[in-house]
Order: sequence, then C-alpha cells, then structure tokens
Amino acid sequence: MNAGTKIWFDITNTPQVHFLNAIKNSLTSQGYSRFVFTARDFSETISLIKEKGIEEYYVFGDHYGSNKLKKSLGLFSRFLNIYKSNIDYDISISCGSESAVYTSKLKRKKSIAFGDNDIARQWTYGYFVDYAFFPDAIDKNILERQGLKNKLYLYPGFKEDIYIADFMPDPSFINNLPFSNYVLVRPENIHANYLRNKVQTITGELLKTLEKRGYNIVFLPRYPFDKEYAKGLKKIFIPEKAVDGLNACYFADAVLTGAGSFAREAACLGVPSFSFYAGKDLLSVDKKLINEGRMVFSRNVNELVNNVLISKKKEPDLMRSKEVRDQVVSKLISLI
Repeated sequence: MNAGTKIWFDITNTPQVHFLNAIKNSLTSQGYSRFVFTARDFSETISLIKEKGIEEYYVFGDHYGSNKLKKSLGLFSRFLNIYKSNIDYDISISCGSESAVYTSKLKRKKSIAFGDNDIARQWTYGYFVDYAFFPDAIDKNILERQGLKNKLYLYPGFKEDIYIADFMPDPSFINNLPFSNYVLVRPENIHANYLRNKVQTITGELLKTLEKRGYNIVFLPRYPFDKEYAKGLKKIFIPEKAVDGLNACYFADAVLTGAGSFAREAACLGVPSFSFYAGKDLLSVDKKLINEGRMVFSRNVNELVNNVLISKKKEPDLMRSKEVRDQVVSKLISLI
C-alpha cells in the first residue's frame, strides 16, 4: 500500500474524536490524503467532528442504553448497517470498534485498533483484528489472553500523548467563560458498561463542596440529567455547546473527573488531575500516573477538595508527548 490508500476511521465515543483526528493529521503530514470517518451519535461526538473540520463522515447508531440485550442488538445493528453501506476504504483504524474490525475481516481488508483499557473486553474484537496498539503500562499477558497474541505493539507513554503532542492553547478560550480562574468538573458516566447503574454518584456533593471552598466551576455534564447536580449553585458555568476539552483542561486550576480521559489529558498537560472514577478497578494507565504522582484518585469528596487546595500546575512536557506520537505513527505507517 502507499499514500493513495484510503483510510477509514470509526469513532464510537467522544474522546476518540481528538485521538483519531490526530492520527489522521499525522498521516496527512506523511502524504496520505484519502480518509473517511464514521461515527456513533453519542454525547458530543458529532459536534466535535464538525468542530474539527472533518468533511467526509457518516453517522451510524447512537447510545443504546445500559440494558445488555438492547446494547448487544444495537451494536449488531450498527455493524450490519456499516457492512451494508459499502464505504470505500482500504484499511480501517479504530479504538477497538467491533463494527470496523468485523467489517474489515469480512471484506478481507486490514484493520488496526488502538486501546488503553485493560479492563475492557478486548476479546470482542481481538481475535479478528490484524494489529493492536496499547500503552506499555499494560501487562502484555492480559491483552494476549484476550485474543491479541502476536498482534500487539506496546508503546511508551499514553494514548493522550498522541493528540496532545501538537496542542497549542487558544488564549481566546477564556473569553467564552464568565471567569478566568476555575476548576473543571466532569461527572461519572453512570450509563457506562463498567458501572451498570450500581454507582452512587458523588458529583453533586463535590460541586457543592468546591463552591463552599470558593472555587469557580466549569461543569461539563454528560447527559441532560447531570445538570441537576448543579441546581442552586452560583459559582458554576455550564457551556451551552461542546467545548474544546484540551483548552478546558489547560486553563483550569485543576481537573476533577469521574472518567479516565479527562484525568489523563490533564496529567499530560501538567494540570493537577483528580479522578473519582467509579468503576471497580482502575486502569493500568491510571495506576501508572498515580504512581508517578501525576494523578490523585479518591471517591472521598473532602479528600479530593483538600488535595485540590494544595495542588500546583506545571508546564506540559510536550517534547515527551511528541516522542510518543512520532514512535506510534512511524510504526503505524510501517503497517499501512
């Protein structure tokens, strides 16, 4: 294959927009110019795709809820619709999308998957994908047992490094906020598979405690009902539309989030990072950041806020992120 190869990116969740668009931009700089995107209409995914200026994209599927049967039927329906759509491509790249991997397998085209979640069920696509990229913080044996034996490329650093590498802060971002100093809060994803609605959220209590301590808060709800946590609070701002997550992290005094991507982005940007992830086990990538002192984890509101009080921002180490990105892209091109 050569630079005329047409590459299909399948996006199934909001953080993947930043990541897969960064991969696309890196490939563009190496002479590749033919791309097509598909996406699931979930959370702010479509609005972010438009914001990134991605021109050729198609929407398949949406959020299927937490019911296992409905979710399975939804995933199968999405795969079937994509398979029957006859999207023109030569190779697929995704973050473990079953639709992309299965379609590529049946059409005898190469598939490449990226991941960083050693708790997720890689076996749903692992036996069918051609190559898989994961951070080396994850035990190789765990991934191999899920169907990825002889398919793995483990790289140093974090998946977030790949799109943070070329990050340039936009000073005008602050102009869209009612205050210049703030902490950023993102609630738990109570619809996620790993929670299955058994979690007792701490988001409401956390917002109230932060306000009592005098903090301005930028709150990024996942779902409309998340806005209920902010009722009655005065030092809080909820954007009317999707915001650029990296700028939101970069200009924050601290980031407190119930899921991993924002916490890792903040840590890689040198911003005090606090995770109140509600899953049973932490991911290996998060454990590594915690061990390195770049992230704090707790489900105790007072402990979180007390740590915010003593935290300090650092300058982001973008050179390290660029080294991670360049290594990954070099290997990716060799496989393409």
